Amino acid sequence: MARKIIRDFVIAGPTPAGQAKRPVEVVEMPSFENRFRIRDPVNILKAEEKKQIHETALGIMERTGIQVQSATARMSLARAGALVDDKSMTVKFPPGLVDSLMSEVPRTVVLAGRAPEFDLPVDHTHFYSTTDGCGVSVYDCKAGTRRESRLEDIRRTAIISDWLPYVSIYEPMVVAHDVPSKMHVVSGLSEAIKNTTKHIETESTTTPGEAQAQVRMASEVVGSLEELRKRHYISAMVCTVSPLILEGPATEAAMVWAENHVPVHITGMGMMGMTGPATIAGDLAMNHAETLALACAMQAHSPGCPALYGSVLSSMNPMTGAIDFGSPETIALACTSAEMGRYVNMPVSAGGLGPGAKVPGIQASIENTMISAMAAMVGSEIMNGVGLLDCSTVLAYEELVIDNDLFGLTVSSARKIEVNAETLAKEVIEKVGIGGTFLKELHTARHIREFYQPLIWSSEPFEDWVRAGRKDLLTVAKEKADQILASHKPEPLDRSISEKLDAIVKEHGK
Repeated sequence: MARKIIRDFVIAGPTPAGQAKRPVEVVEMPSFENRFRIRDPVNILKAEEKKQIHETALGIMERTGIQVQSATARMSLARAGALVDDKSMTVKFPPGLVDSLMSEVPRTVVLAGRAPEFDLPVDHTHFYSTTDGCGVSVYDCKAGTRRESRLEDIRRTAIISDWLPYVSIYEPMVVAHDVPSKMHVVSGLSEAIKNTTKHIETESTTTPGEAQAQVRMASEVVGSLEELRKRHYISAMVCTVSPLILEGPATEAAMVWAENHVPVHITGMGMMGMTGPATIAGDLAMNHAETLALACAMQAHSPGCPALYGSVLSSMNPMTGAIDFGSPETIALACTSAEMGRYVNMPVSAGGLGPGAKVPGIQASIENTMISAMAAMVGSEIMNGVGLLDCSTVLAYEELVIDNDLFGLTVSSARKIEVNAETLAKEVIEKVGIGGTFLKELHTARHIREFYQPLIWSSEPFEDWVRAGRKDLLTVAKEKADQILASHKPEPLDRSISEKLDAIVKEHGK
């Protein structure tokens, strides 16, 4: 039976001294998938502008080409009709080849959870969030210092993410410095599988051997390799290397994902002025060429395998040359790359949080709210990056909880507004009449449950906040994270499957 997702909140109003605490009402939230439904997107780019960007990318692919460092991908593309120079590893795409191969990409995909209630249809009507990966340290808010990340941090953040109502997808969030580097990816996936029932995206895969081990692990969970091809329990991020390179081992891993129909978030990361042109249109065109190249390689290798247009583009700080994930240019790139993904009819996983802020708090919240709100408006379907700071390098448990509320606010603001007899409330308005109140109406009781309720943001009167200890947001967020870890027990993985995962991890480490 599907688990019901519930929210508890305290009924409004102060509790007089000496009286019992206010009652707590338990409210069932919308089903997991429906929580993330949003209204139709708006466009930033004009149709002619998208056409120009697309045709520029096709021209780059035809005349300049893409360096494809994977021999497997080059062979598959050559069989499909691409012009391949194995010496330089350059692949050029004759007219019509890209359109032919791209016609094989599925237009929608369902990212499955370990528990079916967490299945996520990526069908152009939702906006999902993921945690982020590759953090290398953890912020200690109390001490104001950082420490190296450990495997335990993956276990703990998986548990918290399993509970948080607006974290859609879990991605192992850090590099585990306490295990050998060869074991980082498979150990992280094993901990994630054991501690969350949501869909898992794996980010740090850089070799085909790591991909093969993860395919084996996921197939143990769903029952078989054949079932994994149909039920997409895991997905993978594969990054292109700007400018115009499909790096060897990572692309070989993408071929493994393609063979097993594991959805791949094709993630270009061209940085304006550094690894990409210093204009938004130019960075988009280059990224479009790289994304289409990897999508074509996957389809040439395994027709019909799922792929997502997953760009995380950025600009550089013109004063330092450092990456700037919080810039207006980065926000514009997130939005317009989502539009280019829709232009070629791919599921879209564009844009990322990863604020430049070094600590959780005001700057991180502003940066993350801006980019997620804009991306939701233009129809990005998956937003990467919940919970990490300093350009996605530092995990902060407080930020993970804060970002959950920010994302809840975003998707609630972007929901489709239903206009029908029930929502117009004509009869209720006439019944209440001039100067009345809607508080006692059953219509209000039904619909007030749909109002967004933040998890940690304070909304009580000032006097109540003072009496409760004047706690700031970071304190409340840390307490909530600790509370979740102490009380939430994710649905356990079958013991025999857990033992098989341990064996795969051990085998991979030899």
